[in-house]
Amino acid sequence: MRLSTIYILLMSLGLAAPLSSGQTQPAVKPGDLCTLDGRVLDAATGEPVKKASITLTPSNAKQAGSAAAGATLPQQFGTTTDSSGRFAMKDVDPGAYRLQVARNGYVSGEYGARGPSKSGTVLTLSPGQQAKDLTVKLTPHGVIAGRVLDEDGDPMASMTVQLLKPGYSGGKKQLTTAGSGSTNDLGEYRIFGLAPGKYYVTAGAAISASLSVDRSAAARPEEDHVATYYPGVTDAASATPVDVAAGVQTHGIDIAVAKRRTVHIIGKVNAPSKVQLVYMAPRGMAGAISLRLVRVDANGGFEIRGLAPGSYALTGSTQQNGKALSATMPVEVGESNIDGLIFSIGGGVAVTGKLRVDGETAADVSKVKVQLQPREMGIGALLGAMGSLLSGGGIGADSGKLGDDLTFHLDNIGSDSYDVSVTGLPDGFYVASVRSGQVDVLQSGLDVKGAPPEQVEIVLSPHGGQVNGTVRTADHQLAAQATVALLPREKERAGRKAYYFDAAVGQDGTFHMKSVPPGEYKLFAWEDVESGAWMDPDFMKPLDDRGYALTVHADGQEGADLTAIPVDAGGK
Repeated sequence: MRLSTIYILLMSLGLAAPLSSGQTQPAVKPGDLCTLDGRVLDAATGEPVKKASITLTPSNAKQAGSAAAGATLPQQFGTTTDSSGRFAMKDVDPGAYRLQVARNGYVSGEYGARGPSKSGTVLTLSPGQQAKDLTVKLTPHGVIAGRVLDEDGDPMASMTVQLLKPGYSGGKKQLTTAGSGSTNDLGEYRIFGLAPGKYYVTAGAAISASLSVDRSAAARPEEDHVATYYPGVTDAASATPVDVAAGVQTHGIDIAVAKRRTVHIIGKVNAPSKVQLVYMAPRGMAGAISLRLVRVDANGGFEIRGLAPGSYALTGSTQQNGKALSATMPVEVGESNIDGLIFSIGGGVAVTGKLRVDGETAADVSKVKVQLQPREMGIGALLGAMGSLLSGGGIGADSGKLGDDLTFHLDNIGSDSYDVSVTGLPDGFYVASVRSGQVDVLQSGLDVKGAPPEQVEIVLSPHGGQVNGTVRTADHQLAAQATVALLPREKERAGRKAYYFDAAVGQDGTFHMKSVPPGEYKLFAWEDVESGAWMDPDFMKPLDDRGYALTVHADGQEGADLTAIPVDAGGK
């Protein structure tokens, strides 16, 4: 489940307001405006695709104007294809763009992408350029359809069905949501818009909302339908994937939802003001099918039933004196009921710190922002991050802006382990170190456990290096579609996100990386690769001899000519 999905859910419950944003457009001389034209074709038949939506979106935040105060949405240019599948745009600002195409019945695509649902090539428009004959091929979508039944073979209505695919997050491979749907009164579901590939299908009551406390439930046996994977197992490791082909409708994927003994949690919320709802969610993203919402009564009491054993996060939010307060509490659910759980939502603690620049610089660092991000971004953490919305506040209330003396103060930080995120750095700058007392926060994270941590010191260096180069295919042609990743070679930097860089290859076969911390690295290039796979040691081990070793020096510029790893040699 993505953050946007949660936000839509909150809006439907009346707990969040629509977002607003400002927008600015840079002034462009009329003679510098660009034009482009092209066509959209069916990847299977080569026939033109009419009525396809074309969207041209800036590929970088600065170009989009997001540096302006309050701006969060990039400027876009759009059009549709005619009956011959052709499209055209004029008066387009020069810059770097991604050209995206969508059409009912097809998987959305990008210009230059190797396949459906893949990232495409950045389209760079020089002042006054006329880009002609751009071609995008759309793949007909696949469909998975079937029925969801109970243990007696009766249809189950209003059940959520999710499709899961393996993906990478933080260097770990895990199942992530790739599509969803719900059953009708006959227990039927149909999920469309699917790219070719293998999917795991799971059914359950995804977002179950209990708006009242069921006082009669205590007298009944505690059994409930739990998340079940096709062809009818409760363990994802035993599930059978469904192979979806382009343009093919795969029917008969029926799931009999298992009924198992479950446990309940009866608890109370301690908070300075009224809490309407609490949320119980598995800590892993793949467990989004089991998200539970329950109403909190006037005395702060709540009950959550139908829980299978596992690791969960309990989240709730409220407001006090115009400030949003939220908390997330880890809960381990075993074979026994949990009665008398106390869940406290307070003001959290303050995290303070100071930013320091190593050496002299004329660059302006006043716009740097410091934020804390939960290290484990599961459903519970996402809900916690949305705390201000849950209680009617707005996003970004605690922006982490620097004071005149380069200090920062973050309020209402709940108990959790966090990564320190530093954004808005000038070109060439990188985060040299983050420490809280004797703790190396870049390595271990910042643990906030009910008490303010020691002051955080962030050291910035203006002496980042650059890595540039070209990528060629196995037949020595410039690769217009490839991904490059820069990986640290020092053991102490392995697995630390601050030392991993990636870049898409441009139309001319070149790539550029900047603000790289000095050190020992290896460069890899792939024709096609899953995003984040390069942080997985198991994925990289057999590819080690394909890398190009280099040393990045302070203020240095390193170059490399790479040959892309083919798809059939470890690219996927």
